Amino acid sequence: MRGGKKWLGAPGFGALAAMIAFTTVTTAEAADEPANVIKYRQKVMSSIGAHIGSIGAVLKGEVSYTGHVAAHARAMHDASLMIDDIFPKGSGVGETRAKPEIWQNWAKFEAAAKALQTTTKELARIAEAGDMAAVGEASGGCHKPFRKKKQ
Repeated sequence: MRGGKKWLGAPGFGALAAMIAFTTVTTAEAADEPANVIKYRQKVMSSIGAHIGSIGAVLKGEVSYTGHVAAHARAMHDASLMIDDIFPKGSGVGETRAKPEIWQNWAKFEAAAKALQTTTKELARIAEAGDMAAVGEASGGCHKPFRKKKQ
């Protein structure tokens, strides 16, 4: 309660609730369209790449934000937990660099996703301890068998 009024009765709450309800319905209707899944997936994967790039800038000495490395690693880990969900069957067609091998050999793809989850979790732990040399030794590349080259 703020100022003796119930929060639910606050001005504008009804409009906010209506907007959330509309967004939920709209989102549910569009959720299964492969083009939308691909766009979403690309944003998630790009975010992982951006965090890798940020960590790289710190490790190369381009910027001095060593205190940010653990947060970047945690964000990568959080995004890595989404990977199995963002590659549903039927989302390998259209404007995507995802190779058919993802769905043809799902077990191998899942193993690569799990390896990324493990690596990013460990990377965050190492960065939190302040061991930048060990952070630099962590490597990726597990996506290469599953991603087409840029054209």
